[in-house]
Amino acid sequence: MLFTIFVPKYIIHFFMKKFHFIITAALASMLPANAARINSNKGLHALSTATDSIIQNYSDSLASLVERLDEQPTTATSPSPYLFRLLGQGTLYNSALVQQMSQQQPVAKANILPSLGSTDDDQLLLVEASNNQLARAYTSYPQLFKTTENVLTETGGLRTDISQPIVEETKLAEKIVEELPDVEVEEIEPEVKKPNFWTYKGNGGLQFTQSYFSKNWYKGGENSYTMLSLLSFDANYNNQRRVQLDNRFEARLGFQTTNSYKPKFRPTDNLLRFTSNLGIKAIGNWNYSAQLQLQSQPYRGYEGSSTKVISDFLSPLYVRSSIGMDFNIKKERFTGKLHLAPLSYVITYVHVDSRVTRYGIKQGHNSKHEWGPNIEFTFDYRITKDILWKSRTYWFTTFKLTRLEMENTINFAINKYLSAKLFVNPRFEDTRYWGNEDARRTHWMLQESFSLGLNYDF
Repeated sequence: MLFTIFVPKYIIHFFMKKFHFIITAALASMLPANAARINSNKGLHALSTATDSIIQNYSDSLASLVERLDEQPTTATSPSPYLFRLLGQGTLYNSALVQQMSQQQPVAKANILPSLGSTDDDQLLLVEASNNQLARAYTSYPQLFKTTENVLTETGGLRTDISQPIVEETKLAEKIVEELPDVEVEEIEPEVKKPNFWTYKGNGGLQFTQSYFSKNWYKGGENSYTMLSLLSFDANYNNQRRVQLDNRFEARLGFQTTNSYKPKFRPTDNLLRFTSNLGIKAIGNWNYSAQLQLQSQPYRGYEGSSTKVISDFLSPLYVRSSIGMDFNIKKERFTGKLHLAPLSYVITYVHVDSRVTRYGIKQGHNSKHEWGPNIEFTFDYRITKDILWKSRTYWFTTFKLTRLEMENTINFAINKYLSAKLFVNPRFEDTRYWGNEDARRTHWMLQESFSLGLNYDF
């Protein structure tokens, strides 16, 4: 049931400024059926001119509000709900009475409510203004109020189980106090960086050993100096999906000098090797792989203590290619790769005719071709923080001839730049011919060195 109240001009202006749409609709809805009786009241003569369209707008706004609350019953925001006391049935509300009584005590009021001109809290001001209008209606039209707030609460007419306050919706237009300044936005061209799937690493070392004997040393002896230089470089590609390309270049060159040898510098280690392995992801740790390896030496080699040259740059040159599978192993301190190739092809080339038979090449030819399976296993094992074991095992056979070799390097790190290295290289080979091509021999061979010197990772 709607009831009629007296609304002074300053309250109407206040409501119209803050809540234009709701107050207009609310005032229109409060028109009673007997318009003549309202016209007799001086304070409400303006309400008699409200049209049916205003009433219809108010009804539409209520329907819209109900629909929004049904869709979002807990989080919906709506226009201020405090006007329900002016629009519902006539009820004697406690807050209106308390406010009127506190107006007789200015000190107490100051602790409860702000003044009407205050802008501290819009909702609190609206409640105060509503209470003032209810108080006027209680004294001017007491016959319209049939119940009290306590009765409504006891009978369930007022809800008391709302734990979350209703948030008033603020229109964007009310937030804008002035026009926003023009801001010049500088055009920014995004920089697109392609991912880099390449990784690079290397190691270089220079090792020395030295021996000195005086001429009258009681056991005799010969002064000697040994130097070993090492270089390795890796350039690997991995797109983290299917393709992996590992490239490794290795160079080892060591010399020993003694007064009894001629020439004075003789190589103790002599290796150039480039290995490239292309892997395509298969399943788990397995990859389809194709490998290419080139191996030779940078410096000439001599037979024993003689001056006879038995090897040189590109004599021999080994070109190995294979197709198979790779199995990758990666643990906390151990990383390795097992290359299984059921089909491999090896070319041995010697460009000096006088040395071809030493490497199993027929006289009058400079190369030979071999087919067969091969296995290669490489790993790095971090034994302790300062001890690293690098190993390479290679096996190849044509089912008539066999070659097996193991290269083991144990690096003992002293600090970042100093280390000691132990190199052990056993080798088994029955592919060489010694003078008579029909008399093939099998041989176990061994190379070992221990040195101390500079070491640097980059």
